[in-house]
Amino acid sequence: MMNRVRKEDLQVGQPLPWPVYDSRGLLLLRRGYIISSPLQLERLVQQGLYVDRTPPERRVEPPPDPAANSPFKLFDDLQTRLRRICDELRGGNSSPGLPDRILRLGRDIQALCAKDADAVLGAVHLLEDGHYTVVQALHASILVEVFLHTLSISREDRLPILAATLTKDIGMMDIHETLHRQQTPPSDEQWKIIRQHPEYSAQTLEAAGVSDGVWLDAVLHHHERLDGSGYPHALKDEDIFFPVRVLAIVDIYCAMIKRRAHRTSFSPKEVLREIFLQRAGAVDEHLAKLFIKELGIFPPGVFVKLRNSEIAVVTHRRKDSKWPVVCSIIGPRGAPLLKPVRRDPSHEEYEIRELIPRDRSVQVLPCVLWGYANA
Repeated sequence: MMNRVRKEDLQVGQPLPWPVYDSRGLLLLRRGYIISSPLQLERLVQQGLYVDRTPPERRVEPPPDPAANSPFKLFDDLQTRLRRICDELRGGNSSPGLPDRILRLGRDIQALCAKDADAVLGAVHLLEDGHYTVVQALHASILVEVFLHTLSISREDRLPILAATLTKDIGMMDIHETLHRQQTPPSDEQWKIIRQHPEYSAQTLEAAGVSDGVWLDAVLHHHERLDGSGYPHALKDEDIFFPVRVLAIVDIYCAMIKRRAHRTSFSPKEVLREIFLQRAGAVDEHLAKLFIKELGIFPPGVFVKLRNSEIAVVTHRRKDSKWPVVCSIIGPRGAPLLKPVRRDPSHEEYEIRELIPRDRSVQVLPCVLWGYANA
């Protein structure tokens, strides 16, 4: 028996005490979902929400969906939440609990990385749909979380750095999508906004109630470089704190592996070489070495060609081998395989010959590749 939910039954900022459905009985929001704003609450109530009052003993539960709790489905949920947060910050009408919501988002990213770090790294290299600022921030936060965990930074100490990663570009959100799509490099006016955005981002966060010094300093200085070539304050060497040094490396990586309208994407191998060799002196050399070691030249989500001419996607890193685990998706004659086939490149036949650009005409199903759906 489905009963309609009234507006007074729900509270902004509080987890739902039960799952809610539409008029057809399709699940809309899971138990524990948090409604983020009065506007969202109003829209949901207008849409029509229902709660199932059928006694538990009479309910027919649907079979579990292995994809429902996959990192890729959860990634979509995180993207939706971050987009709402960014819109509130940009509009200057953020709710009093906004800093806590950002920290809660950071904790959920930590939980997601703890659940399956290789799958979420795969998401970084495979999933691009969505608003550029939001997707870029989520990808960078995943890389920061995985890297800081490797450095044995405590969960709580990682959290303000994650929050900074999620919000550092709010000051240029209005032009970020334009820059991503335009066919030419930034104009002089756009460069002015780019160079001002760290200060504007920090000011926006302070106005929204953020007071954490690590968070604000990382946002303000995430474009500073050790050789003094960064902005907005041209800091050098020991004046640049550890969180900023980490963000500098991750920011470069995230920007270069993504396509822009005026250039193609760079392979992870090319980006790591750029970070370590071409930008020597600008970034922390020791941290750069550790980042490269953690990610590897074949990180999850990249495409590779095997010795037997199959095309595969890297799915898992392995600490005990120079080769990762891969799943072949295209056969040696160029035809897509009916099912992805797991290969071990430590065997000579399946040795990785080269990194290759992603063939965007080939459908990639991450839930299948990482075992969160029936192939």
